[in-house]
Amino acid sequence: MHSPGRRLLLKSAGALALAAAWPSLSRAATDFPAVNIPIADSHSHLGLHDTGGYKGALKEEMQAAGVMLLAWTIVSDSRWIVRTNRGIVQRSTPARGDQSRYVRQKLADMKKYLAAHDLAHLENPADLDAARSGKPQVVIAMEGAGFAEDGLELIDQFHVAGLRHLQLVHYVRNGMGDFQTERPEHNGMTPLGVDVVRACNRLGILVDLAHATNAVIDRALEVSSVPVIWSHSEISRTQYTWVQPQSRLLHIDYARKIAQRGGAVGLWSLRSSRMTGLPAYADGLMRMIDTVGPEHVMFGTDLDGVGQNGLMKELGDLRAIVDLLRKRGVDDKVLRAVCFENYARCLRGAMEARQG
Repeated sequence: MHSPGRRLLLKSAGALALAAAWPSLSRAATDFPAVNIPIADSHSHLGLHDTGGYKGALKEEMQAAGVMLLAWTIVSDSRWIVRTNRGIVQRSTPARGDQSRYVRQKLADMKKYLAAHDLAHLENPADLDAARSGKPQVVIAMEGAGFAEDGLELIDQFHVAGLRHLQLVHYVRNGMGDFQTERPEHNGMTPLGVDVVRACNRLGILVDLAHATNAVIDRALEVSSVPVIWSHSEISRTQYTWVQPQSRLLHIDYARKIAQRGGAVGLWSLRSSRMTGLPAYADGLMRMIDTVGPEHVMFGTDLDGVGQNGLMKELGDLRAIVDLLRKRGVDDKVLRAVCFENYARCLRGAMEARQG
């Protein structure tokens, strides 16, 4: 007997008219044979927490797994947070200028690694087509935009350096808006947060609302001229509890709001009572597809960010998920959407809306 999630997924797969409504998905269906569906991960810290920087062969790892688009995410407030037995918390407050200097150095280190290993980073929509055709692309992403308190012009500067995906809030109190793991102090998004969203829209940077409170999500959806994403967590019917990690879940109503505006929601790889291994992760994707539709679900593994509680250890686990879904009878059009096209579409929409 099929689960309700599988029944609905297969029904949706058979009824979708994605090829007509979504030309890029139609192209993807002809570019790749069924066994070579490309993969995108909208949130990963793979190796970035290693002392002295990442020493692995990321390009080769991406190629081996078929991961052609990887959001490699700099944690902009990493120096000021700590993992405890009650979750990740802020341990100190950055002085003015500290976060921007820290981010600038981390960005320089990432760019140096990419250049040394001949690994391309996403700059324009054409690079998405290259990724779909088999050329690995790193999306330079940042988790937390607190550095913008040092000057809004920093977003322009980091865009020139390659930034294409920016998450507004993380674990450090900031001047832009509230986040899920601490009680609100701004009652939503501040004027600076609004300015950051508009700057991202102007420059062609994808806005990521992960970690944001419901009030911040509502305001961001009002302000943004293009779809936004929620890169990583899990959809829940439970409201905030202010206890980690439950507080990090995305309420179903807000997942649907993001989807209704054309955005996408990523599923992380944090082990939980419902997600205990790769088959359970595949189940989680199917539940999300039932909830918001196959056009709005993507991978957002948070590799190396979920610590010892992660049920994925390497990029190859993503390929295993694709194989699991296919064995369960998931249509290739849906697989391509979830595995690659949904994140790629959101990136393309942000970049193509760039002004000037």
